[in-house]
Amino acid sequence: MNKPNRHPTGESEGSALVPYAGPVPVDPFGGRVHVEWDPQATVTPLGQLPFFTEFLQVSGLFDPWVASCPLLLTSPNAPSKRDVLGTAVLAILSGHQRYAHVSAVRGDTVNPPPRWG
Repeated sequence: MNKPNRHPTGESEGSALVPYAGPVPVDPFGGRVHVEWDPQATVTPLGQLPFFTEFLQVSGLFDPWVASCPLLLTSPNAPSKRDVLGTAVLAILSGHQRYAHVSAVRGDTVNPPPRWG
């Protein structure tokens, strides 16, 4: 009786993962974007951000979280609860550990202005 090989050999030569050839369409909250890889660029913590925001939208996790949040701002100049929570998520994903660091997200010229819906 032949036993199945429970420890197959490793990957064959030349089968390593390679970047997708061409832009990858992603649909985060702000509208469709196309993500491209630059093999010569340095890795940044925000490289996977478009994919995570698409996950939040497609999974339907963000909207119920916003709806269940007890935050209530009554000033006529107050941002929407959705924008406050979206900025908090972006700040956390950007590695900010203190509230004072969140202001760095506002001055970021790479990420578009918050449009969480």
